[in-house]
Amino acid sequence: MKNIFLTCALLVSSIGFAQSRDVSGGLQDDLPLPVGSELMSQVRAQLPPMPLELRGKIWTYQNRNTRDRRLVSVLRFGDAVPTATYTLSDSFGDLLSKVQVRWSRGIPEYFQWDAEGNAMPAPAPQGDVADTGLTWSDLSLDFLWWPGAKASGREIVKTRSSVVLFLPAPPEREDLHQIKLWVDERALFIVRAEMLDADGKLLKRIEAESFKKVREDFWMVKDLKVYDPISKSRMGIRFEEVIELEESLSAVPADKEVE
Repeated sequence: MKNIFLTCALLVSSIGFAQSRDVSGGLQDDLPLPVGSELMSQVRAQLPPMPLELRGKIWTYQNRNTRDRRLVSVLRFGDAVPTATYTLSDSFGDLLSKVQVRWSRGIPEYFQWDAEGNAMPAPAPQGDVADTGLTWSDLSLDFLWWPGAKASGREIVKTRSSVVLFLPAPPEREDLHQIKLWVDERALFIVRAEMLDADGKLLKRIEAESFKKVREDFWMVKDLKVYDPISKSRMGIRFEEVIELEESLSAVPADKEVE
């Protein structure tokens, strides 16, 4: 298997791309635990440097009903100011929401536009994504840039050795207390993420289900599954098409939109 990084780019950022590495399995208990902040820095380094456009859908299953949203994600992590732009439409192609996340100095900033391209108030990271049950933080995996990651041990996930990390939520995120991550330490991709409250209760789980080969040296997440035990709903993101874009943008003023 190639090295894969999971970012919803739920990365969307819920995607994973990386070059070939030694990714043999087995619990690595004979090795000292890595420093949490250094491991997260290595995970972020696996973000694709080339500009990409991903097309797919988000589905939500709740109360025996299924709802689909079309999703187009443009990822430009190699730019001077990394950006991820998400365009959500209904099943008829009508625009529901267009949001961009920009990581200036590693701090996520959110911007939003209406169907005519006019600026709208920025959504909150914990705001709902087009009535899918996901949040903008889920979709962009902005927690990859949160400071304070602490490694607590190792566990086998999907037959592979993963480092367990805890990331404290920033003060403004009153909707959760911390995030628990499982990071494949050889391949440096996230295999699972859980949002927890102050009592350790599960609020949401994000997990990669399947992968697809994009080109000879890159793989990506094909299906990402999300479970919300509070609403008893299940969500998923499926990527159906990946387009490598030729152009790359430099830093973009905060009042300008990136296509």
